[in-house]
Amino acid sequence: MTHDPVKAVAESRFFSAEWYLGTYPDVALAGMDPVQHYLHFGAPMGRDPGPDFSGTFYLARHEDVRNAGHNPLWHYELFGQYEDREIAVSEVGRLRPDADIAASELDRTRPALATVTARRRIEALATRRQEGRTHRLFGQFDRDAARACVDALQSLSREEMAARRQTASVILPSWNRAASLERAVGSVLGQSHQNLELIVIDDGSTDATADMLAGLGDDRVKVLRTDRAGVSGARNAGLAAARGEWVFYLDSDNRWSRDFVRLMLIGLEATGARCGYASLRVEDAEGRVTGYRGEPFDRDVCLEGNYVDINVFCHRRDLVKKLGGFDTALRRMVDWDLVLRYTRDNPPLHLPFIGCHYIDEKQGAGRVSTAEPYVFGKIVAEKNRHGHDSAAEALAAVRLDIAVKLGDGEVPEAVAALARAFEDQGHRLRIDRPDSWSQRHPHQDQLVLVGPGAEAYRPHPEQITLALPHRLTPPDAVAARLWQAAQAQVLAPGR
Repeated sequence: MTHDPVKAVAESRFFSAEWYLGTYPDVALAGMDPVQHYLHFGAPMGRDPGPDFSGTFYLARHEDVRNAGHNPLWHYELFGQYEDREIAVSEVGRLRPDADIAASELDRTRPALATVTARRRIEALATRRQEGRTHRLFGQFDRDAARACVDALQSLSREEMAARRQTASVILPSWNRAASLERAVGSVLGQSHQNLELIVIDDGSTDATADMLAGLGDDRVKVLRTDRAGVSGARNAGLAAARGEWVFYLDSDNRWSRDFVRLMLIGLEATGARCGYASLRVEDAEGRVTGYRGEPFDRDVCLEGNYVDINVFCHRRDLVKKLGGFDTALRRMVDWDLVLRYTRDNPPLHLPFIGCHYIDEKQGAGRVSTAEPYVFGKIVAEKNRHGHDSAAEALAAVRLDIAVKLGDGEVPEAVAALARAFEDQGHRLRIDRPDSWSQRHPHQDQLVLVGPGAEAYRPHPEQITLALPHRLTPPDAVAARLWQAAQAQVLAPGR
């Protein structure tokens, strides 16, 4: 067997390009070869290569492979199969009994734990920290850990009684999502924790949202109507109206598991944490499981990329007054920014049960996750790593990865001089020819400059794209103007 990872994966009977592209539609949107994507991005994110091989299981079962940082499928093909290493099929995409959800719900038929045992178990969860690389999406869910967590929580009778007296405010923004909104609202009103208020922000909907909300007939529901404020503005309107001790968030296309709020409040009461989050199950529009999210918290790791989902995050309401709401200057990564601000001085509690069914429909160009520049990730990380007061201040300090798209032929000296001027400013710049225009993932280059001979290049919405001016001298001044133009495009009001 070849040691070349590309060849080893491509020839593996466990890698299915068709399954990989169908299961993870962002790969096709990025225009990347599925083998290359799996090796460089998919496996580190916890994605599986095909329906019959779970990379998450392989790394969890074989600690030496995980510690060495090997790609799981590459290791299995070269070594694991000859060492009789255990493998498992992927749980992604399988329609199956909801054993994972059942393990995440209260079950009073199970014997109660001794109070001291239950408290020690929850205290151990409160002190866990993420070890090593996180996986935004992983294929296996630890049902035993979820069951052990829930058993401990339901055994804490004093904390459970105190949690029942706590009021939860649920912030639910929606824009033209009447069909899915009804399901989301039902999952809130059907919570086993009944002491809550649901604040639905109708953000300028023109569909049947108003009629659906008018027919609810539950006095726990408050409806606010805004004139298309966007998700951050809508959530901030909800936060201003919230009156509960605790704040939870739910998006209109998702739904909670029935005991989510109750279990979170018991855990928070038991540990004294001021914010926390659960795990969630990711499903496609047909209900097939595509993965799971939720790992212990480590701030340094979270600064490299968010893995705390807002749909299972909650916090004390007084943090809003102290730290502010959602940053409306950000058109993307707003959830990550809020999580980083709120957890800076308040270590969150992660409880490893499933709190939410997250519906991940096939991504399209209209989604915020693919329709706004990825540079907002750099801005959020810079803002929270160095304590900048605003997105504009953070952007000014950011240094970008820049790609210049050119046609075939020699690199014009003026373009080379411009490249040196950008590098002198601290940016990193590369020059792409037609055969390499689409080789890199869009997230790797935040700014694209389209130069001579590249008129056929198709811009990607996740990148800032500017045309090189005809006159490129003096290069320092041109580089400064292009950087200013890129900043203006990023800081423009959201759509």
